[in-house]
Amino acid sequence: MRKIIISIFLLCSLVVYSFGKTPVSIEAENIYKEKDGKIIAVGDVVVKYKNEILKADRIIYDQIKKKIYLKGHIKVKTPKYDLTGTEGWIDEKGYYGEFKNVKGVIDGRYYIKAERVKKEKDKYYFYNGEFSTCPFDNYDWYFKTKKGILIEKKEIVFYNISLRFCKVPVFFSPYFSYPATSRKTGLLFPEIGNDSYNDFKIIQPFFLVLTRHSDMTFTFDYRNQQGKGLDIQYRNRFSSDEFYTGDFIVFNENDSNEKWWQGRKGKKLRNRWRVHGKLYKQWNDFDIYFKYDIPSDPYFFEDIYNSTDLRYKAYTKSQLIALMDKRHYTVELNFDFLYDLSRISNEETLQRLPELRFYFKKRKPFENIPFYFDFLSVNTNFYREKGISGIRSDNTLNLQLYNNFRSFSNTLTFSPRSTWYMLSKRVNGTKNPTRNIFKFEDRIRHLTFRDYGKYIHSIIPEIRIYKISKVNQEKLPYFDREDRVKDAKDIDFSLYNILNFKDTEDFLSWEISTGWTLNNYYYLGNNKLDGHKKPLKNKIYFSINGYSGENTLYYDFYFNQIVRSITSLSIPITSWLRYSVSHSFDKGLFEGGQSTNQINQTLSLTLRNIIISGSILNNIREGYVQRKSLNFTLDRKCWRLKIDYREDFNKDTGKTFSSIYVYINILRTDLKLPFVSREL
Repeated sequence: MRKIIISIFLLCSLVVYSFGKTPVSIEAENIYKEKDGKIIAVGDVVVKYKNEILKADRIIYDQIKKKIYLKGHIKVKTPKYDLTGTEGWIDEKGYYGEFKNVKGVIDGRYYIKAERVKKEKDKYYFYNGEFSTCPFDNYDWYFKTKKGILIEKKEIVFYNISLRFCKVPVFFSPYFSYPATSRKTGLLFPEIGNDSYNDFKIIQPFFLVLTRHSDMTFTFDYRNQQGKGLDIQYRNRFSSDEFYTGDFIVFNENDSNEKWWQGRKGKKLRNRWRVHGKLYKQWNDFDIYFKYDIPSDPYFFEDIYNSTDLRYKAYTKSQLIALMDKRHYTVELNFDFLYDLSRISNEETLQRLPELRFYFKKRKPFENIPFYFDFLSVNTNFYREKGISGIRSDNTLNLQLYNNFRSFSNTLTFSPRSTWYMLSKRVNGTKNPTRNIFKFEDRIRHLTFRDYGKYIHSIIPEIRIYKISKVNQEKLPYFDREDRVKDAKDIDFSLYNILNFKDTEDFLSWEISTGWTLNNYYYLGNNKLDGHKKPLKNKIYFSINGYSGENTLYYDFYFNQIVRSITSLSIPITSWLRYSVSHSFDKGLFEGGQSTNQINQTLSLTLRNIIISGSILNNIREGYVQRKSLNFTLDRKCWRLKIDYREDFNKDTGKTFSSIYVYINILRTDLKLPFVSREL
């Protein structure tokens, strides 16, 4: 019959057995005390004390040496390690110990098989064994070593090791070490590939820890045809919300093949560069945000980032924002500088240097009347090297009255707006024009809902009546769209139907709307169209049982046809295969408009730890394939292989650009052993 002793403090003869006065429970077939003071438990022994569990066929506690000996099918589980073996010992405080024929995990992420493991405080010595961050169920990559030392939160050292993949040796070394911490100076894993310009490319980063809150990355970029470059990144986090990141990139081009410069305007450059970064700081109710991004030339992004979407970047923006936020108002000072990548020169590029905003926050002056007001003043200095520059002061007062009656709500808004200009040159004979307009809007809504058990159906009809006064704006300059406010005398009708499914996040939203103008014209975007009937808008957005999609469609009564449509749909074919499609269509019937008709199709396969996705972008209007891509990822938790292929066709130049990259991350964890994480 099995004998169970719940607490050793219940046995007067074993009071001395307290493991440093820590309560202990023992489960065993037999337990006794010898004359020399040793306490012996035999037969499926389980000892529990503190946060540790000891299991063995036989456990002996030596009160004099303060050691616990385990023999036969042992298991030692503590907050720091979980090991099995044939025999071993551990001191009662858990600082020292030794185990034989070991298999287990240390620190929750290091998986070890060894003839012997010895523990000395924060150090673990293992002999004639295997070591990996791959769990035993996918023990793909591992080190086989004569001797290794793991120092907690510091490093791991190997002597006479071989790195093996699926038991096949791929690397040998008499000595090897890597960090046992997530932030450690060392090499990051490289990226290798080729593209239309280069037969071989390699990007090799080096991570340098400076302080607990700052570090740097040096990335060497080699391309056998284009040249070589260096990317220096600096990061510093001042607090949880405050930070600075800076990046300086320099690239030296070869004198040989220059096909990427063919057909371009401007001077060819040998030394190319880019500086960019971000800064965010806080002082009580004062915030400052600074972003800068300046390249050496407008072709930098296209050539240097030719394997990413940055290749198609249209402009860079450098910006300084200083914001003071008080209880009743905010003041914002904003400097904007744009670098237009679509032009050789930025002489005509419009800058905001600076823009000063003042906002008096929405207030309710009367306690019992639902009346609110707020005020916004935007003062901008528009600057160009060539062309019209000037200052615009745009001021808007909003007065709002809210009313609710049962399921009806009404919002009445009156907004007078005054705009003043101080220009560098005369526009239409006027140097300092002004504009005064007002907007009146009344929005009425009604809300009803019905509970159908599985879902709730909300029905919201809305009527919006608004008027924007008409003034002659031809004497005004045109810096941005705020210089041309479109007049209106419109009544809009909208109906919203929303289904919210219970116990899930599934939903369906349907909006249908149109309108009537009391003028003989209306606006669709920037286009002025004749007639009273405004376009019909139909929008559906849903996510149900893994299916999701969206469609926004405009039907114009003047043209009697669909003039614009944007559609996306995602279909789960199986639990591991998904098909997605998006379609953009625009008739381009308006003045200056361009017709668009393109479709992008994507097929994604996720099967266990394999992810494959491919996409094709077709320009239906022009009749050609604009982009192809294929991505393969093998994710084995502790390591990952990724292969990316991409092909782009530029119709204007008639050139196709293709690239392929291979990235392998061996022994992948938050430590990329023997390297470190790309992330902070």
